[in-house]
Amino acid sequence: MIFKGFVAAINTKSGKSSKGKSWTAYSAKIEKEDGTEYDKWVSFGFEEPDIKKGDYVKITTEANERGYEDVKELKKLKNAPARLGKGGAGGASGNVGSSTQQSIHYQNSRNLAVAVLSILNDKDALPLTVAKSKAGEVKRYEEIMALVDKLTVRFFYDAETLRLLKTVKDEGVEAEAEGKLPEDEDDDQAQDDDSDDEDADDSDEDDDE
Repeated sequence: MIFKGFVAAINTKSGKSSKGKSWTAYSAKIEKEDGTEYDKWVSFGFEEPDIKKGDYVKITTEANERGYEDVKELKKLKNAPARLGKGGAGGASGNVGSSTQQSIHYQNSRNLAVAVLSILNDKDALPLTVAKSKAGEVKRYEEIMALVDKLTVRFFYDAETLRLLKTVKDEGVEAEAEGKLPEDEDDDQAQDDDSDDEDADDSDEDDDE
């Protein structure tokens, strides 16, 4: 069997033979390039392998009678791809690349937001406060900065997900639920009980008559 990827973990197990001689067995877990791990560990036997956690390797194994994958050949590989980490969520080197890319996307999104607002302002297409007072200037500044932030978030989301974000809600604003909310079963039961009580009252009044 061929195991190719990153050394995710190295395990050691030590003990003593019946004659009192100490021994240490070595095994490793290999992480695929897509971030998932091989189900089985590879066994190096009692010889310490010349690898460390994070190395990019190709290992050829052969299953023994107990089902363990004994290593027959070990190669350290160069030009390792960006490591995604477990489940593709971003590992050590993957985090560095992802963080750098996100920084680039954010800065570009910020610049684009400023450029778009500049064009809209030149066209008098921004819904800004028109008051000429000092308070009006402060208000316009706050409105412009809020628009810059909103557009930055929108463009950043578009760049990161390759999907269009139509709206950006302000913090603290709650959207109303679409459609009618289902009624609580307890409320339905309570309403049924009330109906039963009313029917009972009507019945009592008929008896009194």
